[in-house]
Amino acid sequence: MIHHQAKCSMRFKARNKEFGFTLTATAAGLFVLVGMLGLSADLGRVFIVKNEAQAFADIAAMAAAKELNGKSTGITAAQTEVANSTNKWMFGTKAFPAGIRTVEFATKTPGSSGSSACTSGAWTTAPSSPYTDYGCVRVTVTPAVDLSFMPALGTGYTQTVTARAVAGVVPQTFPLGGYMPFTPFAHMPNCSAIIITGCDATGNYGYLTGEDYGFHWPGSINSNPGGMTKACHGDQLAWPLYNFSDQVPGSVRGYFELQAASAIADAILGAEQTMALAVGDTLIMTNGSKAAMQNALTTRASYDTDQTNYSYVTTGIAPAYNGNNMRKIVMPVNSGPNVTTAYPTPYTVMGFASFLLRTVYSSAGGGNEAWCAIYMGSETNGGSGGVFGIAGAYVVRLTQ
Repeated sequence: MIHHQAKCSMRFKARNKEFGFTLTATAAGLFVLVGMLGLSADLGRVFIVKNEAQAFADIAAMAAAKELNGKSTGITAAQTEVANSTNKWMFGTKAFPAGIRTVEFATKTPGSSGSSACTSGAWTTAPSSPYTDYGCVRVTVTPAVDLSFMPALGTGYTQTVTARAVAGVVPQTFPLGGYMPFTPFAHMPNCSAIIITGCDATGNYGYLTGEDYGFHWPGSINSNPGGMTKACHGDQLAWPLYNFSDQVPGSVRGYFELQAASAIADAILGAEQTMALAVGDTLIMTNGSKAAMQNALTTRASYDTDQTNYSYVTTGIAPAYNGNNMRKIVMPVNSGPNVTTAYPTPYTVMGFASFLLRTVYSSAGGGNEAWCAIYMGSETNGGSGGVFGIAGAYVVRLTQ
């Protein structure tokens, strides 16, 4: 009997030990589980804030870069765009105040593009004159996330998250068209490593901002009544040097690629082309006067919200155009019919430039008239203007 009681007592003690171990293990497991859940919550919060901060930086950098216009006003406008961003963090409940955001600017080499477009210059929060070369914006934000569980492991009570984005104004390419179906002749090639004399050091193809140039010209202008006076004002300078009408066959009037009048009209109204186009490509000039295209140009111009018929100027200042860009067009600038060392093929694309259409193109003279547009210099797609003090068509892209 005593022996049986002893055995029962030993079994009871063993069960108590097993129960105690199970309780301890369960408690430890729950502690670890809660800790892991806590760590997951903290890390998840950090991950979400990181994404929110990166979204802010990306959008703010793009918006800021679009304001760059080669002037101090563009720098100020870019800073204002970042400051006025409505994007927030911590599930959209906290703003990004000035203390945790930095806006920096850098210069870039005209013509550079891609991921390296904004890595050539030193970054600064206070750009100085000249402002024409500033084409990059870097936005950095550093929100601090409050931690609830990770401090138990010896970390701090906050985790600083860094998000950074770089946006640059880079040369625009036209893989799917988007340019007008006309091509003006350059007055002068831009200076380069190959062309060092008799060239335009400003990169404006010999054009003067605000001046009038022809993108369509009459045939044999010197044989027409009025002669030189029938040309656009900018082409009359140093006459007959820029008398393109008599330098090319009479059937070449400024059109390229497209032949059918309906296709050209569609391209004018929608700026749609079928041919990919890039600097260095050779343009295939097409024939005909196609007088009906004046109506298409006038129709396109009528869609613009700015109907001021600006006059050309010789001061180098673009008109204060403030429309919706229906009159502000991009055209490829070509090297002309002559073969040179730099341009061994006639009608080579030297670059792209922005021009402002007139409000009306009269059909009184038919297709045997010069059609003129004001040279506007650079054009940033969706932005406030040109940069670098150099001609071309540009677009804003994230480069980092």
